[in-house]
Amino acid sequence: MNDQILSIIIAFLGSSINNISQALQKVGLDTPAKYRFKRWGIWILGSCLMATTPFIFQHATSLGGASLVGAMCGSGLVMLTLFSYFVMKEKITANELFGVAMILGASVMIGIFSAGPVKESVMNLFSLYAFMSIVIAAYAIIVVITHKIKKISGIALGGLSGAFAGFITLFQKVTTSNPTGSASIFSNPFFYTWIIIGGLSFLILQFSYTKDKAIRIIPFFAANSIVVPVLGGVICFEESLNFFQWAGVVFIIAGALVINMGKKSK
Repeated sequence: MNDQILSIIIAFLGSSINNISQALQKVGLDTPAKYRFKRWGIWILGSCLMATTPFIFQHATSLGGASLVGAMCGSGLVMLTLFSYFVMKEKITANELFGVAMILGASVMIGIFSAGPVKESVMNLFSLYAFMSIVIAAYAIIVVITHKIKKISGIALGGLSGAFAGFITLFQKVTTSNPTGSASIFSNPFFYTWIIIGGLSFLILQFSYTKDKAIRIIPFFAANSIVVPVLGGVICFEESLNFFQWAGVVFIIAGALVINMGKKSK
């Protein structure tokens, strides 16, 4: 099987597990406190599943480009929607069905037009650090300016968290490309870099929930977690996507937004 196709499949798997694990965490925390064993058992299960996803994504980036894997980060919403319907017994709205169709179609489009050998990425670490600094500085300014406007502040923090999540993919690509020549992944400093970034993303996202409803925050998180690695792969690693793959990226982002628009907060 072509490495790019395999990378897409693995990224879809990782994204699906990640979104389902988030749903399990929510189910656990929504379980009444009197059912303590069930409440924390479900939450721990979701957390353990979530802990496996960064390593799944890292394997995907080792086979394909960061841009390709980043483009698939929103595809897990398909499985989350099905999980919500069959397990959580939530109704699927017309918006959600349309969004699922968009993401599935876009994923197929990216896969079909990903034939051919994977172009070796060029590691430009200066560009990566510069790109990261610009994105974080821009969001920091927005967060500071809007900190008194609760709803906008929540969205800004959600976007910042999503941007950090996107940088995980980029630093995972650096890790698997191994520019330090480390014999073991555990002696590679970039391995610990993306783990720290992942921790920051998680903490910022939890804090953003204190500012606004998750239904408004998640779309901005999802969009940033896709856009950052796609642009980063092109800018920092000299990767390239053809026209149809770019179209697929746009449809996945749009599908993620449409799905979240279809969800109603309780």
